[in-house]
Amino acid sequence: MGSTHARAYQTLPGVEIAGIYARSGERAAPLAAEIGTVWTDELDTMLADPAVDAVDICLPTPEHRPATEAALAAGKHVLLEKPLALTEADADALVAQAAASDRIVMIAHVLRFWPEYVALREQVASGGFGPPRAGLATRRQPFPAWSALFSRSDLTGGAVIDMMIHDFDALNWVFGTPGAVTARGRRNPRSGGWDQVQVMIDYGDASALVDGGMMMPESYPFSSRFEVLCEQGALEYHFQAGGRSVEMGGGVNDLTLYPNSGDPQRLTPEQQDPYAAEVAYFIDCVRTGQPATRATPEDSRLALQVALAARRSLEEDGTPVSLPTTGTR
Repeated sequence: MGSTHARAYQTLPGVEIAGIYARSGERAAPLAAEIGTVWTDELDTMLADPAVDAVDICLPTPEHRPATEAALAAGKHVLLEKPLALTEADADALVAQAAASDRIVMIAHVLRFWPEYVALREQVASGGFGPPRAGLATRRQPFPAWSALFSRSDLTGGAVIDMMIHDFDALNWVFGTPGAVTARGRRNPRSGGWDQVQVMIDYGDASALVDGGMMMPESYPFSSRFEVLCEQGALEYHFQAGGRSVEMGGGVNDLTLYPNSGDPQRLTPEQQDPYAAEVAYFIDCVRTGQPATRATPEDSRLALQVALAARRSLEEDGTPVSLPTTGTR
C-alpha cells in the first residue's frame, strides 16, 4: 500500500516526497529510485527533518500506534492506513492523541473516496429512495500469498480486521452507528485467522450482512458487492477484477439504481483513482488547516469495534455481541 500511496502523491502538484522509511530496502530502494527520492531505515531521522510536513504511515498494523505517536510528537500531520489498530486500547489512545493534537490526523479508508461508493452513499443520503433498511456487502479474494505478513493473523488481524473492515466502515457510513454484531466463520490453516466469515450487523431500524474472506481459489478474481435496500428502491454496486474468470471476461464496475417504479438506471460517476482522491483530500486538509472530517479516527475506531465484536462472536460460536451505543442513520 505504501507504493500505491507514493505514486498517488506524484500526481499532485506542489507535493514533494521527501523520503521513504522502511525496515529494509528490498522494496523501498526500487520505489525510491522510481519516484526520485531517498529511502532510510531510520524513522527518527526522517521525523526530525523540518522540511517534512506530513507523514503517510503504511506500516504493519502493530506499528501504527508507535509510528503515529512519534509523528505527532515531531509535529507532523498524519495519514494512517487502515485499520486504525488491532486492539480497542490502541485505537482509543490514537483517537485521544489525534483529538489533543493540532495536526491533521486522517485514516485511509479508501472506499470513502471510491467514486461508486461515494455516489451510492449520496443517493441514499439524498432521501430519494427513502430510509435504508437492509444492506449486503461481499468482499472475496484468494489468499494474498504475495506477502508473508498475511500468514501471521496475529500481525494482520486476519480477513475480519484487515480486509472486511472496508465494508464495516462503508456500512457505518451509510447506516449509522451499529448496535450489535453476530458472526460465524472458518479459520484459515494458512494463517490461523478467521479468513472466511459472515457477519450480521444490527443498526436498530436496519441490518446488514457482510460476507467476505481470503480463502477463495487462486484463480478467483477479486470481487466485491455493496447493496442497499431502501423503502423506495435499491442500489447495487458490483466490482470484479483479476483472476482467470472465463465467464466474466473483463472486469466489472457497475453501479445500478432500482427504483420501486420505473426502469433500472445505470449510474456512471466521474472516474478518478480513489487513492489519488484520498491523498489529495489529505493534502488539501494539511494546506487549509481544515479537519479531515471525511475519514476520522473516530470513524475508524467504530469500524474496528465492529471487527473486534465479530471476532469475539466467532470465538463464542456466534453469540451476539453488543457495541457500546446503538443509533440510527
